[in-house]
Amino acid sequence: MALIVYDGTDNSAGHPIVAEGGEQDVPVDCTLSPGELLDPRYEVVPFHGRVDELAELARWLEGDEERSVLLLHGPAGVGKTRLARHFAAGADLRLVDDADLAHHLDLRQPRVLLVARTTGWWWSSLRQRAADLGYRTADLAVTARPDEHETSFATACAHFAYALGLPIPTTTPPDAPTLHDLHLAALVAVHGSPVEPVPPHGRLAEDALAVTLLDERITPDRTPEALELLLRAAARLPHARRRAEELFTAHPELADTATGATLRILAEWPGPARAVARRVFDDPRFHGDPLPAILTRTLAREARSTLERAELHGLLAARAALASLHEEALEAAQREVALYGELAEEDPAEHRSALADALADLSLRHVAVQRPEDALAAAEEAVALCRVVAAEDRDCAPQLAGALDRLSRRYAALGRRDEALAAIDEATDLYRGLAEAHPKLFRVDLAKVTDQRAVLAGGDQ
Repeated sequence: MALIVYDGTDNSAGHPIVAEGGEQDVPVDCTLSPGELLDPRYEVVPFHGRVDELAELARWLEGDEERSVLLLHGPAGVGKTRLARHFAAGADLRLVDDADLAHHLDLRQPRVLLVARTTGWWWSSLRQRAADLGYRTADLAVTARPDEHETSFATACAHFAYALGLPIPTTTPPDAPTLHDLHLAALVAVHGSPVEPVPPHGRLAEDALAVTLLDERITPDRTPEALELLLRAAARLPHARRRAEELFTAHPELADTATGATLRILAEWPGPARAVARRVFDDPRFHGDPLPAILTRTLAREARSTLERAELHGLLAARAALASLHEEALEAAQREVALYGELAEEDPAEHRSALADALADLSLRHVAVQRPEDALAAAEEAVALCRVVAAEDRDCAPQLAGALDRLSRRYAALGRRDEALAAIDEATDLYRGLAEAHPKLFRVDLAKVTDQRAVLAGGDQ
């Protein structure tokens, strides 16, 4: 008896499988092993159930939006990949499995269906970038359906028995947390003994690895593909996580070749995050990726002093903004201002200047999320604080000049031209004096504000 089998393409690293508008064709040329019967690519057990989710997917596909991205997300083994592949068969859409592993996703079709285990900042970054390209975004959680488990278990037993030429068992379905676990129990019930490990793929490979790593004498492989597999297992299983943390803490140089998917999981764990942070920050592979922001968020959570937390939240705001995480950047900037505010209350002379810079950063983050009134309020507060600082220390005059320049732009964005001119005039006077005293340092700044003033005054001509 011939069964549908995979065509031999290696996906052991868990890299995204992209199917354009349907399922992959797989040749019929050999019989599957008992373990391979669980592989969702072979679809030994026919798709069934998930009526509500299919209806929701149909509404999304037929929606009025010209462009739309939908994320199907849920824990490993819950059945989201089978659901997505079943729905995508014959549909005009782009399907990307394991989307949370992809370094870059190219949105090239009106309808894009993503499948991933997690949401988090990778999804937030993609959602905000997609919105900039005119895509509507939404997500749909795929959860366990215990009400369907009895039928699913019986169906799996029948098809596994047929595939193996064995009798159908009469076993009662177990209390399994996911569809994968339920089908594994069905296969064991049919086979009558533990199932041998299968070639590495997705959840099955992670489970095989997790069993192997129970033996402390076995050291995980260090190839990029093996490390990615290890981290995917570690995200679910405590003992695998411990081995992964120990490995990267002792050998942070592994970050230089580890995949982005590996490091995004590792970045959430304080110990190894500290070990690999500098290498990741300096790695050009991740410029514009959410990974540096995720790492910085973890470091900020673990910071011991208020000053360190304030500094890290400033870095977090900048790195989140580079990854198109505009709302997250705003939240980080707000926290930065609050922390520097606490410090300035305790020691105004030491921290007032940093608080003014944090307010300037907050103003910029408000601009990015299209909140011009809030951006103006932060800019006004920054200028007021800079006036105090500059009055006490003449060396802070450049900080006041820059704050006035930014305030002028915030006024101009709201159509408050007279106030914008007043602010830019004051900034120009300050830069003129600075340029006379230090022409090499401030000549360019003077030229910029002079040009800005000319643009604002153009309405008088």
